[in-house]
Amino acid sequence: MATPQQAPKPSFQPERWIDAGFARLGADGLDAVRVEVVARDLGVSKGSFYWHFRDREALLDAMLSRWEKDETEWLRHSTVEHESAAARWARFVRRCIDSERTPIEAAIRAWARRDPHVASVVSAVETETTTFIADVLREIGFTHSAAESWSALALLVYLGWLDRATRDAAFARSDRSLGEFLSELILAASARSSSSILGPKIE
Repeated sequence: MATPQQAPKPSFQPERWIDAGFARLGADGLDAVRVEVVARDLGVSKGSFYWHFRDREALLDAMLSRWEKDETEWLRHSTVEHESAAARWARFVRRCIDSERTPIEAAIRAWARRDPHVASVVSAVETETTTFIADVLREIGFTHSAAESWSALALLVYLGWLDRATRDAAFARSDRSLGEFLSELILAASARSSSSILGPKIE
């Protein structure tokens, strides 16, 4: 007696599809994140995708949620671990210059220009990033207002670098690194602080 044909088991876990989605996003942009393309990248059938996600939009939602979670957890890690200001700044610079993250971060911002919801998520994460930087600056002696101003400037330097480095190959290969620019920015800010232009630290 024949038995009913069983449905195929799902291929991989949802995280693998999300990882593959990010890889394709960083390589070719949002429009390339399509079910058939990601399935091909994973070497599985397109049908197996639907064990985990309703449609392409569900995959994109999961990717955005993953990105937001990773970013906020990273930013809050230092509070939990009670890291020094120097350790937090060094970790921030290392994360900014991570070549594996750079294309994805640029693609996320390009996506945000097309989708108001994504833009709001990115804006919230960037606000938390400036708070992270401002906390570091206050700990090393900046006033509250100066820390707020310089943290916003540091983020703009990062975003400007990110934009140019991902569209200008010659610039990306230049000898001057983002880490150097960010460090020089903080040194310049510290010099202004020590000359009393910024005033004493507010406790």
